[in-house]
Amino acid sequence: MKHDFGKVMIDDIPVSVDPDFLWKEAWESESDGIDLTNARIGGKATKLNPNKEDINFWQTAGPMWVSEYIAWRKHNPNWKIWIAPDGRPGIELELMPIVADVPIKMVIDRIFEVNGQLVIVDLKTSKNTPTSTLQLGFYKLGLEETFDIKVDWGNYYMSRGSNTVEMVDLSGYTYDKMEFLVKGFDKARKAGIFLPNTNSCQYMCGLTAHCEFSAKKEI
Repeated sequence: MKHDFGKVMIDDIPVSVDPDFLWKEAWESESDGIDLTNARIGGKATKLNPNKEDINFWQTAGPMWVSEYIAWRKHNPNWKIWIAPDGRPGIELELMPIVADVPIKMVIDRIFEVNGQLVIVDLKTSKNTPTSTLQLGFYKLGLEETFDIKVDWGNYYMSRGSNTVEMVDLSGYTYDKMEFLVKGFDKARKAGIFLPNTNSCQYMCGLTAHCEFSAKKEI
């Protein structure tokens, strides 16, 4: 995300401030007014992190990830932040396209221009690369519908690996396919039907003890 720290830009790019300071400022800005007392702690308990990925983990890992992201940007000068036709930079770009009469709110972490082509990048702090690229597909839809442009590529920047993964071909996410999905999602929402995502719910959902699809369900 982009924050104004005076001398610091981060995207795009000059940086002269310590990453610990950047992380502290960002943490305080984003957590302002939020009670973290009962926040759910993710990850697994390890010898290095016996309390899982608690606030101490994030305060240690965060500055390191900031530093490594800055290094990645500097080592890839051909990845340039895209400027949208309305003048906004492709940094946490907020859009709300309307598809099948349904407004879809989205915030796209980064849009880069790489060797003449646009690349949508979602910034991740998780251990594993997402198994579904549908999120990137919706971002493609938002950009194309809002700005009447063509976007065929997406990627994930994985903070724990300090790099992107293989390019994701988004050309299959056509308007017709996305409209079909939106209509289905909207119909299910109005009917009160919410199907579980069984790929990740075992690890990310706080209701696994009560879910028919979870191995952690209480008997």
